[in-house]
Amino acid sequence: MMTYRILQVDAFTDQVFGGNPAGVVPEAEGLPDDQMQQVAREMNVSETAFVMEYEEDCFDVRFFTPTEEVDLCGHATIAAFWLLALERRVKRRGDRSTVHQRTRAGQLQVDIHYRGDHPTRVMMTQVPPRFMGGGGWGPELEDALGLLGRDGFSHMPLPEVISTGLPDLIVPFPNRQSLWSLSPDLPALADFCRKRGIISVHCFTLDTLNEGSTAHCRDFSPAVGVPEEAATGTASGATAAYLVRHGLVDPGGADLVAMTLEQGHILDRPSTIYAEADIEEGQPIGIRVGGEARVVIDGVLRI
Repeated sequence: MMTYRILQVDAFTDQVFGGNPAGVVPEAEGLPDDQMQQVAREMNVSETAFVMEYEEDCFDVRFFTPTEEVDLCGHATIAAFWLLALERRVKRRGDRSTVHQRTRAGQLQVDIHYRGDHPTRVMMTQVPPRFMGGGGWGPELEDALGLLGRDGFSHMPLPEVISTGLPDLIVPFPNRQSLWSLSPDLPALADFCRKRGIISVHCFTLDTLNEGSTAHCRDFSPAVGVPEEAATGTASGATAAYLVRHGLVDPGGADLVAMTLEQGHILDRPSTIYAEADIEEGQPIGIRVGGEARVVIDGVLRI
């Protein structure tokens, strides 16, 4: 029998039972692919991260939903590297550590910020945004989302597929009422996503709960076994790129704009996601997403 340490870490929150829970196996060397998938199914959270040390300050990380492996996961990255920072498995340099994760989406930088002895924020660099078209409204999307009508949408830009590591359809809504009224047909939405090769339909509005927030979001990923997520790192990166690209945030001539995204309130798991976009000639060229996390469960896996 082999034993592995396994944890549940709530990401994008400063309190337990908030944010989005991720499974983390911090020393996953020796686990074959089929057992990683079985572990992710057993954990039954949206994603589980399997961490293997590759070399100093660089880690191999793989991500599994309950049904399949995905190239990258934002909230599980925040959870995994928050844990590594807490347990001092990353080399600290003053108030910041810079490490890398090697994923199926490429080798990506992760920055960990500290105050005193503890991490305060983990920020993951995402793949530079790719604008993939394929958006726009249509009966199939409207029916799959359970959209009751598009009154008030005429001044909004159209939905667009954007990838900062995973392709997501970013969909703007005029207000929170229209966003919260959605009642998706999950099998139809899963079929919609599979036919288009996208991971999720990520919906947002500028009508936020908190005055200091930039956007309020909901994310549906039934094609990969996740009906709705409380916080979504990669789709938040794509949303940040969308907001800049369509002029919904104003960089004010700066070469960096910071945003705060809300998610998960409708699931009773409020999440706060910080995003940064590097700007060149008014367009987003680099994206970072991050937040805090809290360890909720620390146990032993026996296989």
